[in-house]
This record gives sequence, C-alpha cells and structure tokens, in this order.
Amino acid sequence: MEGKSKLRMVGGIIIKLVISLILMLVLTTILSIPALIYAIVTSDAPLEAVADLSLDDPITGLLSGAASFFGVLLTVLIMTKFNKQAMRAMGWTDFWKSKRELGFGLILGFASITIVFLILWATGQIYFDHFELNFSWSLLLGLITFIFVALNEELFFRGYIISILRPTHSKIVIYIVSAVIFSCAHILNDNVKPLGLINIVLIGLLFAYMFLKTNRLWMPMGYHLTWNFFQGNVWGFQVSGTNTSSIFQPKIHDTILTGGAFGPEAGILTTVIIIAGFFVTKFFLQTEKEGLIKEI
Repeated sequence: MEGKSKLRMVGGIIIKLVISLILMLVLTTILSIPALIYAIVTSDAPLEAVADLSLDDPITGLLSGAASFFGVLLTVLIMTKFNKQAMRAMGWTDFWKSKRELGFGLILGFASITIVFLILWATGQIYFDHFELNFSWSLLLGLITFIFVALNEELFFRGYIISILRPTHSKIVIYIVSAVIFSCAHILNDNVKPLGLINIVLIGLLFAYMFLKTNRLWMPMGYHLTWNFFQGNVWGFQVSGTNTSSIFQPKIHDTILTGGAFGPEAGILTTVIIIAGFFVTKFFLQTEKEGLIKEI
C-alpha cells in the first residue's frame, strides 16, 4: 500500500508540473501578442526573424518580460486555487521583514558577475577596441525587464515548483528536480552550451538553497536581478544567449572561461563563482541567525 501511495504522489506531482508548464506556455504566448505586434510594426526584419523576440530592442524586451511575468503569475494563481494551496507557501511574503535578505541577494549577484567581468578583463579574455560608455533610456527599460524576469522565474521555478515537490520530503528531489527543470527552460536559447546548462543547474541549486533556508524568495530574486542586469545591460555580455543593449561593449573571445556567445553562464569561471556563492550565503545566514538569537 505504501508503494502505491508513493506512486500516486509521484504521478500527481508529474501531472501538476505538466499542466502548469502547458498553462504557463499558453498564457505567456497570448500575453506576448502586444510585444509581437510592436516588433512587427517597428522592425524591418522578415516576419520569421521578428517572431524571435529579443532584448536587443528594449521596448520589445520589456513587453516580453511583462508577458512572461503575468503569464507565470496567472498560472500560479490558477494552480494554487485548483490545488487549494496558499500563496504564502510560494515565499512571496514578509517583504519588510526581509529587506536584508533582498539586499544581500542584490549585492551578491552584482559582486559575482562583476568579479567575473574583472577577471576576464584582467586576463585578456575580453577587451575593448575603444573605451566608450553607452548610456541611454534603454538602461531603465532593461532594469525593469530584468525585474520582471527575476520575479517570474523565481516565483515559478523556486516558489511554485518547490511547493509541489515538498510532499516528497526529499531534499535531493526538491533541489535536483527544481534545478534541472530551471536549466531545461534554457535549453532552446541561442548558442547554448553543455557547460552553460550545467551552470544553470548550479545556480538553480543556489537559488533553491536561498529559498529553502529563508522560506522567502527575496534573496534569490535579488541575486537573479543584479546578475542578469549587470551581466547584460552594464558589462555587455550575452544573457544566456540573449543580446541586450549595454553601457560597455567589450570584444569577447570564445573560450571556456568566457562562455562565448552564450555568455558567462557557459564559462568555467562562473562555475567557481557559483560554488563560492554557497559558502558566502551560508556565512550570511549563520550571521543573521546569531544576530537574531542575540536580539532575543
């Protein structure tokens, strides 16, 4: 009987995951229609090229990011209503009590990608033909776009998927399955590389660790936001194979350190930085816990 009960539980989890993924895809596609219309109206590119929405155009990227966010939000609201779950279980709670967690995530994401940039620059893996800073209004749109990206991906891949996996009571299942699904969501990105997918699994594990240790999404959201924004809109890398407008425009050698056209996520240097992130996060959480005990 116990074996049948476990089998039913696993089957139920798989069904929920499949339904939610299909629903998210349908809703996001419908909500992306304004972005597609804008791209068709404003672009001279062939229709088949326009259909490949890119963050190269900041308004298209913003509309696409908003569509993804609201597609995920509606999916989670529908599925939680259907499964009689509480949104609090998704970790989107207690913002004012969690400002330090958000701040830590923002700082760690910024520091991590900035260290990658500086090391690659210092070792000649990236270089500049001429040094020119490109500031424009698109920088703000890029920031808003990546806020949407951080919100929707953390709500779905951490908050929602982990809430579905919790009944297994297996940390290994929760960590590995959520991280692998997160990586698979990037498998069709341009210029994808095996090491890139492995590193996305690793960052998925780090984000899951942040979420499970705090029961809130603010820390991984903060890291996710600043990593993507500074990677693409500031330092000028590809963001998981996607172009963005950026302040800096470095020339990038295609090596195992830089990740080439996929971006730093496909570089071995990022592997080291992500692993280091686990230790930094653990230290921060221990310090926070000790501080709370002293206050009590």
